[in-house]
Amino acid sequence: MHATDLQRDKVSRLVTWGHWFAFINGLLAAIIAVRYVKLLGWPDTLLSQLYTAVTLLGHFSFVSFLIYLLLLFPISLILPYSKILRGYAAIMATLGHMLLVYDTLVFDHYRLHLNPFVFDISFADLPKLISNPWLLVAPAAMLALQLLLANGLWKRIERLSRRQWGGKIASVMIGLFLGSHLLHIWADANVYQPIVQQDEMLPLHYPATARSFMASRGIVDEETLLERETSALPTKQLTYPTRAMQCIDTPSQPLLMVTIDALRRDMVTPETMPFLSQWSKTTHHFMAHYSGSNEAGQGLRSLLYGLLPAYEGSLLADQKAPVLTQQLTAKGYALTALGVAGSQLEPATQLVFRDFELIQERPFESAAQRDTQTTDQALHLLSSPRDKLALLVQYHAPSVYSTPVGFVGLPTVKPQMALNEAQAVLFNQYRSSLTFLDGQLERLLDAVSPDTLVVITGNNGQEFTSLDNRLSRNFSDATTGVPLMIRWPGDAGKRIGYPTSHYAVAPTLLTNLLGCTNSPAEYSVGDTLYAPSTLEFLVTGNRRYVAIMSKGTTTVIDNHGDYRVYDRDNRRIRNAKLDAPTLLQVMAENRRLFAN
Repeated sequence: MHATDLQRDKVSRLVTWGHWFAFINGLLAAIIAVRYVKLLGWPDTLLSQLYTAVTLLGHFSFVSFLIYLLLLFPISLILPYSKILRGYAAIMATLGHMLLVYDTLVFDHYRLHLNPFVFDISFADLPKLISNPWLLVAPAAMLALQLLLANGLWKRIERLSRRQWGGKIASVMIGLFLGSHLLHIWADANVYQPIVQQDEMLPLHYPATARSFMASRGIVDEETLLERETSALPTKQLTYPTRAMQCIDTPSQPLLMVTIDALRRDMVTPETMPFLSQWSKTTHHFMAHYSGSNEAGQGLRSLLYGLLPAYEGSLLADQKAPVLTQQLTAKGYALTALGVAGSQLEPATQLVFRDFELIQERPFESAAQRDTQTTDQALHLLSSPRDKLALLVQYHAPSVYSTPVGFVGLPTVKPQMALNEAQAVLFNQYRSSLTFLDGQLERLLDAVSPDTLVVITGNNGQEFTSLDNRLSRNFSDATTGVPLMIRWPGDAGKRIGYPTSHYAVAPTLLTNLLGCTNSPAEYSVGDTLYAPSTLEFLVTGNRRYVAIMSKGTTTVIDNHGDYRVYDRDNRRIRNAKLDAPTLLQVMAENRRLFAN
């Protein structure tokens, strides 16, 4: 019985020691993590500064205690020997802190935290990351510090236990942790950007939100949240553009942009879309063009911004409308948009259309009826003389295979591509929908004056499946390859065969239409349509995935950093190696416009 009491007392001392060891290492981790705050800039407001301090202490105390529970506490019970535990704890703490230091270096270079994808890429860039010679001796110094801490605490554990500080400190740390998340819930509901913009600052940090809960309980409604997002004070995360735009006076000409949801490049054929196929011969027809997304909304944003998906969150926080629409407005153009879907009016899309007058849609029963009404509204606008009209027309019928009631579609054919029976049905419905749309384009373009600059493209492509998860991960030519046709008044038609993308459209219009002399790299990826891209990659993405197309393969990365490599027909390539040099270029492009 006496031996049992001694063993229990020994284990109790080890557990108490472990708590203190975890607490002090949590404070040390918070000190190291101050580097994240320095990289992003110290918050401007007193409340956001308080949140930062509370979050640093609360988050890393929690993470440190969690690591203790997983790695140290079981050892305290299995091997209750203080020397073994102290040595093991010192090694684990050293590894943890060195991993945190490495994460700060990665975050400094890529604005991303470690995950499987980032770890592989950063390892290829290791000499650049670890350029400071002090980093080479840091592990040994940290191990010495941890051994000193472990042994010093063990010698003083009785004194610390008698003072009974442990419970009070634990209460304070729990209060800081909960207070941080409660403060974030408030900030998220009120779209308080100085706090919300810190969401991705710390590793393993997933701040609590309660929008859905509050909306379901009637505490706040969706319209109020949307209004708060659009009226929130802008932040200063980006330098976009990096230099004030310099645009010379040029003769103005009307502009018509037609964007179509789910328009595949390979389906614009004389059989399916006879009018558009014939009309394209009068245009600059880009035969190998890609959208910036396989989803319509993000594809449209890539068209008007010319920026990679990595910038979307910061553009929204900064409340930065596209440079293209800003300059059109500055030149006196009357920007008008037709066919803008109510479902598209998420905050990011509202920002895209901030400089536009949105024409109210009439009620509709189908996408085809809606597109017909959109054409009617466009014809009405075009029949009324307006100076410097810049009209954006959106069509949607192909995305849902829609045709009007009574429409006689194309005869069904056997698809040349490998499709199952259900997919073949969707394929033929899609062809009929494109034929209907072709008629709407004929109505619209027949009414356009010869001096109008016309741009026709797709927001995204189309895959013949109803499986959303598969579609979101599919960045093949079928889902991202879209047509692009530009009719410049007075220019003869020609075909352009080298690869181009939506990212080059805005720079081309700013340069050739509006006379802007800035380098495209100052406000976009840096490409223009009339020269092959200088980049060896194309980045596309959606809300769940980012895809990097390079050298005949597509690397698809999810929000957790897991990645897969596919060929251009969306067939997975197992055991494929990452193209590290190209992906490092992507990382550099992803952070080029950030202010800090």
